[in-house]
Amino acid sequence: MKEVLHIARKEFKDTVRDKRTLMAMIVVPLLLFPVIFTVVSGLQSESMEKAMSRELKVAVAGSQVPSGLQAQLESGRNLRLISFGQDTSYRRYVRSDSLDAAITVPPDFQSRVDNMQTGRLQLYYQSTEEGVEQRLTALLDQYKAKLRRERLAMLDISEEAIQPLQVDKMDMATMQEKIGKYVGGFIPYIFIIFCFIGAMYPAIDLFTGEKERGTIETILTTPVKRIHILTGKMSVVVATGIISALLAIVGLFAGLNFAGTLPAQITEVTGDILQPQFILLLLSMLIPLTIFFAGILIPISIYAKSFKEAQSIITPINILVILPGIVGLLPGVELTLQTALIPVVNIALATKDIVAGTIDYGLLAAVYGSLILFAALSVAFSVRYFGRETNILRA
Repeated sequence: MKEVLHIARKEFKDTVRDKRTLMAMIVVPLLLFPVIFTVVSGLQSESMEKAMSRELKVAVAGSQVPSGLQAQLESGRNLRLISFGQDTSYRRYVRSDSLDAAITVPPDFQSRVDNMQTGRLQLYYQSTEEGVEQRLTALLDQYKAKLRRERLAMLDISEEAIQPLQVDKMDMATMQEKIGKYVGGFIPYIFIIFCFIGAMYPAIDLFTGEKERGTIETILTTPVKRIHILTGKMSVVVATGIISALLAIVGLFAGLNFAGTLPAQITEVTGDILQPQFILLLLSMLIPLTIFFAGILIPISIYAKSFKEAQSIITPINILVILPGIVGLLPGVELTLQTALIPVVNIALATKDIVAGTIDYGLLAAVYGSLILFAALSVAFSVRYFGRETNILRA
């Protein structure tokens, strides 16, 4: 055990001196979420403010435009109305962005309204243009409400009289459950990626790097058992992956607290979720998963002749890590006995249920069992691969 700790301490010191490892393990996970939340929140606020305040050019087409409708549209802020009469070319102008929208009034609109029938208007717009439909719909809703009030007053009928039924919907799901079901899978997805990336560079450096530096032979000639060398190096690979995930949690927490545009309710509930108990439970699943990752990365790093070759082999494996993680984001995919046995998928789904507070502890035990089993198999494979001289000294 003394030899393992000595090797791990020495390798960890060398690892933290590497700039690429520091970037992947510390800088990126720690700053990613605050930067993302700050940039996205700023861009979203700026975009929405710009969309809601910019001048809209709106065509009003029809042979008879009611004065009430005209006055309602003219009351809109930053709205420039262009009369088209019976000209139907407005569709082309809306499609080419020369006009932001067009409202057409059928000839029988006023007569239908006067005869207590439903008058119909057509609103032409492009849904890709942010804020156009929302602003015009709000104005037309106000006009519709005005006509309804006038009609009820004319008939001497109260609004309650024409509303015989009202359904009060009581959502029994808590905010935590809703966040857990819809975005709970996103949390482990990010941490799983950082676990893999945080373990990847140290694994390459501690094995392929030793080959490039010509020091692997020297290490093997020391009076230390090969299993102790592997254990010391693997412990560093696992530790860097876990540290990367921990820093990602810190970055997520900081991003949520410093992003001023997020709803207070979401920030409060997410803060309640990121409690020590949840973090420890998540880490308890990430540790065997990171050991599993290390058991895959180390043999590849031993096999590769150079840092570049190791990266070219490991990079496609990122896809195999990302794709199962995405499953946790899909609606309708639940934690079952089958999904509890699939690495990466099981953590994403289990964490989603933990966040929602609906976890089945029997299935959670199956998740732990499968993670420990896969971790043990990957470690056994690494031990066997590292034990062969021809693999380590592959020219």
